[in-house]
Amino acid sequence: MSETVMKLSEMPEPLAKIVKVSAELAQSRHCQLYIVGGFVRDFLLNRESWDLDFAVSADPILFAEDVAEKLNARFVPLHFDPPTGRVVRWDSNAPDASADFTELKGDLKEDAQHRDFTCNALFVDAIELAKKGNAPILDPLNGIKHISNRLLVLPSRRVLQDDPVRILRAFRFASTLDFQISHETKEAISLAAPLLLNTAPERLMMEWAWILQTPCAHEQIYCMDELGVLTILLPELLKLKEVPAAGYHHLDGFNHTLEAVKMADKAMKGETEDERLNELLKRVQDAFQVRFGYRRYGAWVLKFATLLHDIAKPQTMTVDEEGDLHFYGHEKVGANMAEQICDRFKLSRREKETVVELVFNHMRPVSLAGSRQVTEKALRRFWRDLGELAGVYCVALSAADLMATRGPEMTQEQRERHYNALRRLMETYFAIKEVKERIRLITGDEIMERYQIRPSPLVGKALRLIEEAVLDGRVNSKEEAWSILDAAMREWLTSREEKHAEARGKVQH
Repeated sequence: MSETVMKLSEMPEPLAKIVKVSAELAQSRHCQLYIVGGFVRDFLLNRESWDLDFAVSADPILFAEDVAEKLNARFVPLHFDPPTGRVVRWDSNAPDASADFTELKGDLKEDAQHRDFTCNALFVDAIELAKKGNAPILDPLNGIKHISNRLLVLPSRRVLQDDPVRILRAFRFASTLDFQISHETKEAISLAAPLLLNTAPERLMMEWAWILQTPCAHEQIYCMDELGVLTILLPELLKLKEVPAAGYHHLDGFNHTLEAVKMADKAMKGETEDERLNELLKRVQDAFQVRFGYRRYGAWVLKFATLLHDIAKPQTMTVDEEGDLHFYGHEKVGANMAEQICDRFKLSRREKETVVELVFNHMRPVSLAGSRQVTEKALRRFWRDLGELAGVYCVALSAADLMATRGPEMTQEQRERHYNALRRLMETYFAIKEVKERIRLITGDEIMERYQIRPSPLVGKALRLIEEAVLDGRVNSKEEAWSILDAAMREWLTSREEKHAEARGKVQH
């Protein structure tokens, strides 16, 4: 652990800049200003951080607004209860940096008692730091010792009532910092869990996302279950405990799901049981880092879909005459349930659509594996239906699902067939990508000009037709492409006109 003195010279220059400007403003207004919380904690842990938190003995929103003006930065009034102002985009070298300003509550010890955890109840006098270039880290609640012991401790149980989101934040810090939650803190979380019912779902979703993006997310979900938090947040998940270990599954539905979440991290890193598939997955690492929101990436979307992929198994479970379990249609029912859950947590439309699509299609690779013959057309249809991003996620989810499935009825031959289907899907993905990059016989603009149509889904449909024809080897020249497209467009345009005429007739009646 670093020494208990913070040095301005050890800060990235964009952060040192805002400390200096903020300190000058505070000194001119004769108010106190402290760097607090996570930045100080991360400094002690030698962790890089671009998030500054300040406590100021003035109106924090007005203060932050003035800092932003001096830096020609963007100001965001983050909260009004408690009042919090955010400054962003003050330096082109730190596009993701942020600085939050909150109100200093009384003296340092009193303010520390309102912080979420003792490891975040640390202070550095920003004015002294800017003047001298260094300042001691002030520790009213023994937070440095708790950091040294890698322990999450509440200043008091009251802080969970002040902001119940701190319940989830405990699991987030446990996973991102590799800390343990203290016994007393666990007891307080268990008692306070029902308070989450009255918490803004958008804030819960953010914590969910940050937890699931970590490699030990499954461990935190087990802990949430142990403390009664999961009952409040995702009661649907607990019903999976009613699905027994049988047939293909060596674990009950709940434990299988959490094992699949764990294995999703392996799939994303290309660490499955199949070497060739691993090579292919390692070539699409960027797909899991695609941004879906503020510090929310593809890894979270994939793992949330993995968490929900079997959510409807309890509702669709049947037992045949021989005592075997079946879950017919669980992917379709599950997609509807996943949509409702996504709405409950206020996911963005893009996040929701991707999660629902993954739950709905997670059995498609299994179906391909079970086919007598996997045709190139079926493989291409998979990518056409799901698209590049969701398709890659679906392959990773299916690999994770397979690695989490080791029941007595799962034979080695079935595993090999499943992996073969996943390999062929990824090989087809790269083949399609190569064709798209190599050949574009006809452009969308050319299609609109030739058929005198405006931008519409019809243009995309036409481009996909040519793409399929090229992949099938039926088209090798522009003339051949126009020939196929002319015939198809006559039919499509006629059908479209008939529908428009029918719609006009209904309106007139």
